[in-house]
Amino acid sequence: MNPVTRPRLLAALMALSTWSAHAEILDDIDVRREGANAVVQIRLSNPVSLLRSTPSRSKDLTQAYYQVRLTDVPPVYVAGERRVVKTDGLPTLTIEDEPVRTDKLDDINRRLVISFSQATAFKVRTGKGDRTIEVVLEGLGAAVKQATARPEPAPAPEQRYVIALVRSSDPNISVDVPIPQSLQNCQVFTARRIVDGKQVHEMDLGYFATLAEAEAALKQLSRFPQAAIVKLAEPAQAKADAGAPAPAAMPAPAPAAPQATAQQARDLLDQSRQAYEQQRLDDAVKLLNQLLDLPPSALTPDAQELLGMVRLAQGEPAKAQAEFETYLKQYPQGPGAERVKSALAGIQPTELKPATTIETLAKPERTNTVTGSVSQYYYGGKSTTETQAVRDTDGSPLSPDEIDKRSKAPISTNDQRLLSTNVDTTWRSRDTERDMKMVFRDQYDYNLLSDAQLKGKSRSRNRLTAAYFDYQGLKNGLRTRLGRQSAMWGGEGRYDGASGSYALKPKLKVSAAVGSPTDQLGNAKRYFMGTALDADALTPNLGGSIFALQRMVDGEVDRRAVGADLRYFTQNASLMGSTDYDVIFKKLNVASLQGMYMAEDNTTVNALYERRALTPAALSQTLFFQFQDFVDAGIIPQTITDLKNHGYSVDQLRELVRSNVSYWTHSMVSVTRPVTTQWQAGATVDLNRTGPIAPNPVLPTGQPDSGQSRTLSLLAIGSNLYSERDTNVFTASVMRGRQVKTYMLNYNNMTPLSDAWQIEPGLRWQRNVSQDLTSGLNITTVAWGPGLKASFKPRPTVTLESNLNVDYTRTEGTSIDRSTRYTYFLGYRYDY
Repeated sequence: MNPVTRPRLLAALMALSTWSAHAEILDDIDVRREGANAVVQIRLSNPVSLLRSTPSRSKDLTQAYYQVRLTDVPPVYVAGERRVVKTDGLPTLTIEDEPVRTDKLDDINRRLVISFSQATAFKVRTGKGDRTIEVVLEGLGAAVKQATARPEPAPAPEQRYVIALVRSSDPNISVDVPIPQSLQNCQVFTARRIVDGKQVHEMDLGYFATLAEAEAALKQLSRFPQAAIVKLAEPAQAKADAGAPAPAAMPAPAPAAPQATAQQARDLLDQSRQAYEQQRLDDAVKLLNQLLDLPPSALTPDAQELLGMVRLAQGEPAKAQAEFETYLKQYPQGPGAERVKSALAGIQPTELKPATTIETLAKPERTNTVTGSVSQYYYGGKSTTETQAVRDTDGSPLSPDEIDKRSKAPISTNDQRLLSTNVDTTWRSRDTERDMKMVFRDQYDYNLLSDAQLKGKSRSRNRLTAAYFDYQGLKNGLRTRLGRQSAMWGGEGRYDGASGSYALKPKLKVSAAVGSPTDQLGNAKRYFMGTALDADALTPNLGGSIFALQRMVDGEVDRRAVGADLRYFTQNASLMGSTDYDVIFKKLNVASLQGMYMAEDNTTVNALYERRALTPAALSQTLFFQFQDFVDAGIIPQTITDLKNHGYSVDQLRELVRSNVSYWTHSMVSVTRPVTTQWQAGATVDLNRTGPIAPNPVLPTGQPDSGQSRTLSLLAIGSNLYSERDTNVFTASVMRGRQVKTYMLNYNNMTPLSDAWQIEPGLRWQRNVSQDLTSGLNITTVAWGPGLKASFKPRPTVTLESNLNVDYTRTEGTSIDRSTRYTYFLGYRYDY
């Protein structure tokens, strides 16, 4: 019963999951409200580290650069993978994942290209956990509630109500008692009213379309003994509009200002937005007032709207109201008119009047939408190689006759011919009480290579990455998801099953999940169950979560893990730590600490330390071990029961797993600093090491420590150098390991030529020097080549894409090998 030595054990363990388990890197998108802001949460299928973002001068495009971190289940990268986020009241976001190197689809250094349907004040930050990146839409939080249902016609004045939670003569009024979870989607705001001839300050909850709806909410507010229903008076603006003709179209722009003045206005607006994002509100007011003193231009409406948002952030609602009313008076049909009206609705003082009618609660109006995309890409590749032998395996020179015998004439082959079809569709039904959706994502690949080239491999492969129903109660705090999905915690990856959560109170929820992993592991039967508790606000800046999970395999405990996350956020910084520990194997699967800091001048610092088992300890790993009695019998064990029937106890198998756990340690520090308004400079240091494995029955000679590899990368990013949206990235890096040295230079460009055309040219050069262990010779490989990606949108919903890369490679060692490789793809994507 002795295991057979397997030198590549770790490589096999890293391949534990089959194709069906792999997930596209973009997983899910959620939109939520966070104070005055709307937050778009982009969830990815693997742990990532956000490095930096580069917004365009036009404020409608940004690129968020990130790095995919190592796990035992690598994601599947799909060319042109995209999600479109449409939310009523918010700009439409288009989020596309791309490799930084266009010639390397599976490059772990990646970027999210995020475009907005209109100019938007935003910032990009790390989200909760290690699998999310968030886009914060400044000042648009009020629109998120509108997104849960179709915007309703403005209710008649006698149908609009709020609930006054508390009243005081002190303007610094506040609420210390939490709002019930069932009313969390309502707005909470301050207002001034005249009561019995005196002005009072209120903290209000609303809005409610009918008195019955307001009364139903009032019954849930027993913790507010002073709470009372307020019937809103008809706003003065509405009265004026009722007897006035429709607003005139937005006035024609004033004559163009001199070029110097226009540039000054643009600089002032950019500086004021930066000051607003960094909470330097007094500076923002000064800059905006300077801009508004200039001759009117196309930027004046944006400045007027931003000044109102700044005043609101300063806690000066009266001044904010004046700025917003000025905007609506001057630009009634301006690009930000709807946002301004939404902001104004929350701060206008109203008069208290008694309710005089009783009405039935209106039935929530429901909207149904279907969105998604269909895409098809053809991948092609052709290689030409030739070999000239020069030395023997011991490093000695070859004779002319031997050189002729061992050299190979140029050979050309078509080594890639693949048609890939992707379907991504989401049905969504929502109203003011619930949000339901069904999601389906699938990828089908058909290989067009010859049977001889396939060498017995399957010609087609299907990957169903998502197929689930999701229910979210907007008032009862309940959320559940059924079907094929990704685990939100516990490291289980993709599975078929059910998950759910319930909000015990605001910012505190309990979750549970049960299911079966989608990767096939012989004939083994596996399932897991787990639970988690998540607290978003242990303190105003501190949140955390804990989980416990158990997975079974063939009736035995496969793994039993507990873990915790701790998250600290401030306006300009975040720090997150996480752990995953197996109590059966007494092995730490993951320990990581990640931090990010953004200074007032937009200097960004990222740091990461993690120690991760190359494959989490699990009993099912033993199905990859080879055992002498099975080898002699010519069979491969398919289940843990097979191993037990041949005399292996569960304790023996677990000890083999415990002896073969190897750890990968990764440290990273990245700094990016603006040098001018158009240039950023940055540097990244990466340290990596794979730990040893001591000799054991599976690996009698063990596995040595890999030694530490060190990588230094320098980069320069130029934005808006010759247009409103161009980006130029120059990168130089040096990597040194125990037996290899790598030098790389890379240039990438993204240039939108128009609303329809975009090109991304690139150029790369790389030199590797390693040592051949047999001959002792240095093997030097130099590769370089250009690349070009182009996309064309004949219609807003249709994108045509193509990408061509050429690689010229020369390797010198015991022979001189030359190769030229052309790789390309072309395809289309239809968004609906």
